[in-house]
Amino acid sequence: FSNGIQYTFPANTTLEPGGQLVVAENPTELRRKFKLSASVVFGPYINRLSNGEVLTLRNATDQRVDRVDYGSGFPWPTAASGAGSSMELIHPSLDNDLAGSWRSSGMQVVAVEPVTFIASGRSGWRYREGASEASSPRSAWRTLGFNEDNSWKNGRAPIGYGDGDDRTTISMQGKFSSVYLRRVFDVKANEIPARLALRVYADDGAVVWINGKEVARVSVPGGTLRYNSFANNHEAVWEEVVISNPGELLNPGKNIIAIHAFNTTLGSSDFSIDAELRTSDTGGASGIPTPAAANSVFAANAPPQTRQVKHEPKQPSANMPVRVSAKVSDPDEIASVTLFYQAIRPGNYIRKTDSAFEQGWTELPMADSTADESVFSATIPRSVQGHRTLVRYRIRVEDKIGNAVTLPYADDEQPNFAYFCYNGVPAWTGSNRVNGQKETFPSSVMSSLPAYHLIANSTDVTNSQYNSSFDTVHFNGTLVYDGTVYDHIEFRNRGEFSTYVSGKNKWRLYFNRTRGLQARDNHGRRYAQAKKTINLNGCASPWMPVNRGMAGMEEAIGFKLYSLAGGLAPATHFVHFRVIDDAEEAPTGSRNAQYNGDLWGLYLYIEHTDSRFLDERGLPDGNVYKIERSNGDKRNQGSTQSITSSDWNSFRSGYGRSQPLQWWRDNLDLPTYYTFRCVNRIISNVDIREGWNKVFYHHPDGHWHPVPWDLDMLIIPETHWQGSINIERCLSQHRALKIEFKNRARDLLDLLLDDASPTGGQIGQFIDEHARFINPPGDPLTFVDVDQFMWNYHPRTASSHRGQFYVSPKSQGNRGGTWSRRLKSKDHEGMMQHMLDFMTDTDPERWSIGDGDPSGYGYNYLEYEAKFTDIPNTPAITYDGPGGFALNELRFKTSSFEPGRSPNNKKFTGIQWRLAEVSNPKTPFFEIGQPWKYELNPVWELEADEFVGTVAVPQSAIRKGGTYRARVRMRNGTMAWSHWSAPVEFVAGEPDLAGLRAGLAFNEIMYNPLGQAGVSAGEFEFLELKNIGESPLDLSGLFFSSGISYIFPEGSMLASGELFLLGRNRAALQSRYPGLVVNGIFEGRLANEGETITLSVGIGAPVLSVAYDDAAPWPEQADGQGFSLAADRESELGFRVSVIFSGSPGSDNSGLVKPVDDLVLTMTRLPNGMLRVSFTGVQRRSYSLETSPSLNQAWQPLSNFFPETSGKVSRTISPRVSRERFFRLVTPVNP
Repeated sequence: FSNGIQYTFPANTTLEPGGQLVVAENPTELRRKFKLSASVVFGPYINRLSNGEVLTLRNATDQRVDRVDYGSGFPWPTAASGAGSSMELIHPSLDNDLAGSWRSSGMQVVAVEPVTFIASGRSGWRYREGASEASSPRSAWRTLGFNEDNSWKNGRAPIGYGDGDDRTTISMQGKFSSVYLRRVFDVKANEIPARLALRVYADDGAVVWINGKEVARVSVPGGTLRYNSFANNHEAVWEEVVISNPGELLNPGKNIIAIHAFNTTLGSSDFSIDAELRTSDTGGASGIPTPAAANSVFAANAPPQTRQVKHEPKQPSANMPVRVSAKVSDPDEIASVTLFYQAIRPGNYIRKTDSAFEQGWTELPMADSTADESVFSATIPRSVQGHRTLVRYRIRVEDKIGNAVTLPYADDEQPNFAYFCYNGVPAWTGSNRVNGQKETFPSSVMSSLPAYHLIANSTDVTNSQYNSSFDTVHFNGTLVYDGTVYDHIEFRNRGEFSTYVSGKNKWRLYFNRTRGLQARDNHGRRYAQAKKTINLNGCASPWMPVNRGMAGMEEAIGFKLYSLAGGLAPATHFVHFRVIDDAEEAPTGSRNAQYNGDLWGLYLYIEHTDSRFLDERGLPDGNVYKIERSNGDKRNQGSTQSITSSDWNSFRSGYGRSQPLQWWRDNLDLPTYYTFRCVNRIISNVDIREGWNKVFYHHPDGHWHPVPWDLDMLIIPETHWQGSINIERCLSQHRALKIEFKNRARDLLDLLLDDASPTGGQIGQFIDEHARFINPPGDPLTFVDVDQFMWNYHPRTASSHRGQFYVSPKSQGNRGGTWSRRLKSKDHEGMMQHMLDFMTDTDPERWSIGDGDPSGYGYNYLEYEAKFTDIPNTPAITYDGPGGFALNELRFKTSSFEPGRSPNNKKFTGIQWRLAEVSNPKTPFFEIGQPWKYELNPVWELEADEFVGTVAVPQSAIRKGGTYRARVRMRNGTMAWSHWSAPVEFVAGEPDLAGLRAGLAFNEIMYNPLGQAGVSAGEFEFLELKNIGESPLDLSGLFFSSGISYIFPEGSMLASGELFLLGRNRAALQSRYPGLVVNGIFEGRLANEGETITLSVGIGAPVLSVAYDDAAPWPEQADGQGFSLAADRESELGFRVSVIFSGSPGSDNSGLVKPVDDLVLTMTRLPNGMLRVSFTGVQRRSYSLETSPSLNQAWQPLSNFFPETSGKVSRTISPRVSRERFFRLVTPVNP
């Protein structure tokens, strides 16, 4: 395999016609799980299969045997992405590079009407009131042979009471909490399906068995449940479970389904139970993979291939026609392509579990509108497009022999495509007080944050947010964001104890498999990972009315400070949240009209700490736990770690005891913990305590990383909970770790907080940057005003929060006592100044823990924990380079080591240099819209145990025009670091690059070479530079800023006419080109599809650049055909194809051009085994006959010719070997 995974089959591996073999990441586990013979399972392979990539299989001579560029999600299989299915080819003859040739294992390939064994709403049920156990033993009633007594009654489903939807009403309230149900059903011997779909309508919960085997649990606890047990709260909706092993459950003939249904309380106002059992036509769960066996989806004929489904425009406005198109092809020709659409008007949301979902679809034929391109399209009329209307659509395709399928495929959790018709976010009118002065917020303000539209049923929205009976219950809805519809998602409220405290409550949204949210950060940049789960916090400080008006900034800054300081923390960004659950978008007229309609206002997106949290940061797969009641609530299962919580329990038990130093170093990621604790002090995270309000990530290397969570009690100058967690015992148990922590605390003080000016230096800029997203300076009305006007006196706002925006002075009670704060101005700016003053040295007076004075409290707390008398004096740094701060001549020197006043240790043990870029609107050359840069994040560091008095900064770290700060610090024998020196701040200048730009050139590029047996093609890549000038060039410090990675070492001089060869693999190149000198090895790969290669002296200071391509007018022979790109400074491109096959690395090819006269070589094999060679030669020109056993190997000279006269040249030579050989005739253009 040359792409995707790395694996080479052992010698003499054979595969019989029609046979299958498997290559596994873990062969032993695969054989055990699927009971396979060792003879058909190979591996292990290196790397992991991703959710979409190129897999390439090559033979021993590096020729491609097969290739698939697969994906995840429509048009590729969906259930194969994490639901347990594999991805299977329907038939070997199909093009495996087309998504429609594949299905998730267990899926039906063509549309088949489901077989219903038990229909909903039918009679035939036997039920028993749960006043006692149904049988003895307790499990007997679940079996077919059980004899019912007279306590069992006949009933028609739904069975229940209280909500008006029951066919059989029972007297249950206050008497018993459960009901037992049984129903016999028949299955023909030839009708046992590959999968079953069990649908359960439960209000509130149920356990289901088929023939005595449990197959489903809906909204009930685990373990054995008794007649008097209770369910979790669950709304009366259908839940579907796909059963993937019906062959192990069903019997030909009679079968029994048994249901034990539960209510949530004895006094509950309602109860309902119904069920349906049929063959599965959906893919909510998966089929079982079939390694080393025939594919479960095998079919002789497949339905048409369908891809490139799209609608235009992506998000139409009202009265615009919408064209839906798809590319459809089939060797059996297309019989029909049909579009079905359903319009959902505002206030009339239809869940996919509603019976109405399968009704009201309008049918349109799709025509092949583009000849010979197989693109079928239909136009949905403009009359369908109404403002705030959701339009769903499906496509059914059928070929001329009757193979048909409806798209999306059955394994897709979103059973339709969709678009949202919208005219844009409107202006909004509201007042800060009820019946107060009205202000109109123009559309420009309302559009200043990205709009997240949730479309849902209004009752569901109210129950989710304000009815505690539905706490954590999932509801169905649709999210529209960035023009994309995420249909049939789920939403619920969130929170442990603060769920309903403020009235502006929190949300959690769950997205469908392969259809994760493609969110953007505050700067509009897409996150790398699509999100499966997101959290929206209300920016409402539920426990802290004193913070109302911060508009979520305390949480946003809190999370972002952990990340800025190098810790692990969820990403956040501000959003404009709207909910469409009513016909009116912005009602007017009534007293509370401003509080109705779509607007919910300002919310804070908080990243979920699941597998995508790790992937976003490039962290390896590992267990992630949210800690509740000291237990680990697992949010991600690491592929190689405990499937129980035993790893967390072991770590928790370990850190609760005294441990040796090495135990802490082996089990806790100490740098992450130090930063975690420091930031907790800066923001005064008093709600954190042992057993609660944090996340732990278990890295596969064994280290645990603390991650912040639940930051809704910050900026508090008082004690509440302990404000720390028990892993702090490492500091009290080992002095060395305490010194390391104090070093980190001083680090943050010096580089982030130590500026008591009104603007607060670095931390002030950090707060300012993020406040501007919701409160741009100079704008009369901003989104913080929207938040205030919407929620300060909202009818849903709790009384303790009503009217609390910007109240000053304001007191707040905490467990440690009551404290007060006074704002410098009663607005958002005043709140931000209050937060800044809290984090900087604004209170030089005496300080103590919990003293109630917010001025300087966070700064003082960290300073208190950083104090250590045994540290060296702070050194001084000076610039030691030429004027202008040219980025390739940056040198600095330091003062000598001074041990300070401590008598304990005067020994020097280390020095550390650092350089960091700072960037904000006040620095030169700042790019508007780009994230600001902070001194906390260095671009270059140098640490040494020996004294280094002068340093030169590598130019690869410097950006032309960037503003930088250089500092130095020193360490003594206690391993304590001094404070950082005061910085040298400068703007990096560009050096004189005229000589380099005129004299340096790319000479040859081999970007897509041929491979050879045992060595992949990429190992033979090379890039060659040439000095075409007349003076020597100093390449020291030059680096590639795009394309590949390589930094020229100090002393890299290139004389006039000399070459400098860079390769990817020295051994591979020297095997192909004997005696070749490779001057350097680069990292990365030259892109086969073309790319830009840039050689720079500093960031933003290019010396040399080329943007090559694999398409015309660039020569195609250089794209995988064995030739390179050779410099041709006379051509428009500057390059041509190399004359010599495999190129000429290490040799100047400037004279190698194709000759005007053609060379025709004739070779005849004589009976004696000799070769007769003939060609037409030119007088006094030299010719060389060369031979090679393979086009992938080096050429060797065989015979030389130097004809005295022009004409035919003939010679008999020995071919040296009897095997197949290749021959070529070479002549220089200028003999």
